[in-house]
Amino acid sequence: MPAKPPFFSLITVVFNDAAGLRRTEQSVRAQTDRDFEWIVVDGGSKDGAVEFLQTLDLPYLSWTSERDKGIFDAMNKGTARARGQYVVYLNGGDAFSDAQCLADVRRSLEQAGNPELCYGGANWLFADGHRQYRAPRPFARAIRHGLPGMHQATFYRREFLDVPPYDLKYPVSADYYISARCYARGARACYVDRALADFGVGGNSMKKAAASLREAYDIQRDVLKLSWPERALSATRRYGAHRVLEALHHVLHPKRK
Repeated sequence: MPAKPPFFSLITVVFNDAAGLRRTEQSVRAQTDRDFEWIVVDGGSKDGAVEFLQTLDLPYLSWTSERDKGIFDAMNKGTARARGQYVVYLNGGDAFSDAQCLADVRRSLEQAGNPELCYGGANWLFADGHRQYRAPRPFARAIRHGLPGMHQATFYRREFLDVPPYDLKYPVSADYYISARCYARGARACYVDRALADFGVGGNSMKKAAASLREAYDIQRDVLKLSWPERALSATRRYGAHRVLEALHHVLHPKRK
């Protein structure tokens, strides 16, 4: 008889970040709710990440190491292998905020009747050790301008996702695309207003702000069907939010001379 599928599929993509992978593994290992599988998709690391995976003898872990077309291609590969009822993308270097995260998410999902999405809060971590909490936002209102929650704290019902879930024509904003597609398909959402994940500020979308704005504009036009004035207003808001975050990042982590 086949083994019962787990409730959660935790998908981690990593490339040349052995230290970050160790941090992610520690937070996964600490979870009190053990009804999960952990799928690691390595992009062919040469810094010791593969050797670290080889040392792990964990019944819930499966992993591969091979070249891919980037982070979202790797996420698609992980999703194709996922057996869980809900999927979360906790990439190398990301971590759950504490040991009760999965237990609290499961409780919220079950109390809400197992909706298609669950958005949680997340801690923004800056290089100087400062952290700032970002709460999840109402799905229907937030999706018109951006993500209702950080992807590290977003849980998707596996059977509701497109196959593959991430569209590679959005190399920076495919995480926005996936939530927009869920909204367009009538997804329901529940919320956990507390930190579920910790992640470092300064990632791909911050470094490639112009591309992120262009891709979000296209997603709002093609997926959300927003009007031109709505898209223009959203682009202005997203640009302003990016500049504020960028300024905060530089204030808290000034460049050394």
